[in-house]
Amino acid sequence: MAERDDRPGRLMQIGSILKDAALGRLRVAAQDRRRIEAAIETLDDEARRAAADDDIAVRAVMDGSRMLRHQQRRTALNAQLARARAQEAVLMKEAARTFGRDEALRGLFDRTRRR
Repeated sequence: MAERDDRPGRLMQIGSILKDAALGRLRVAAQDRRRIEAAIETLDDEARRAAADDDIAVRAVMDGSRMLRHQQRRTALNAQLARARAQEAVLMKEAARTFGRDEALRGLFDRTRRR
């Protein structure tokens, strides 16, 4: 009796593993982007609270350094966010391609089994 060919099943498993790995990388990239966006929001909230400080003497002494710190930190976070968004876009394309391959393999083997 001929042995059953398990290569299609293994190929489908590999496709599924690759799809899951690509989706995992995309999930990590999205979390990183959201973390940076939250840091920007926190920084902006701090700046708004500092601008609302009622003590004129404190504002006179601190406003310049606060604004400089805010601008420098915001610039750094904006650069990080741009990199994170670019990385997420690349990983999204990769995940879509991997998902498409996996679906194509499944469809191919489903049609083959029906014959």
